[in-house]
Amino acid sequence: MKTLLNPWFIIGCLVWVVVITTRKLGHPLPYVNGNINDAFAIPVIANLALWFQRVFIIKNNYYVLAPRYVIFIVIYVSLVFEGLLPLLSKKYTADRLDVLLYIFGGLFFYFVMNKALVEER
Repeated sequence: MKTLLNPWFIIGCLVWVVVITTRKLGHPLPYVNGNINDAFAIPVIANLALWFQRVFIIKNNYYVLAPRYVIFIVIYVSLVFEGLLPLLSKKYTADRLDVLLYIFGGLFFYFVMNKALVEER
């Protein structure tokens, strides 16, 4: 459960709530609205994947996601949100900057957030 208490994960979730709330209220925040969620998308998704692995599959708090899993998440999200969805709906647009933000988010997750939990004694 401590995986979900990672401060970066909490910040990413809070940023998402603020962006969605301001959109719903009709006052989207310039720049923040379009890009900050993309930067936090991979760290939030990967952290949820890490939590799921630690709790249900591996059952070990020392487990960290291998680079290939983080790369898979970045590629998958990029293909779906910047490739497939824009083809299926005019509501979505493909943006290369978003892909760069996904890559940055993946690197941030891997090097900053993807750490084994140390048990306190």
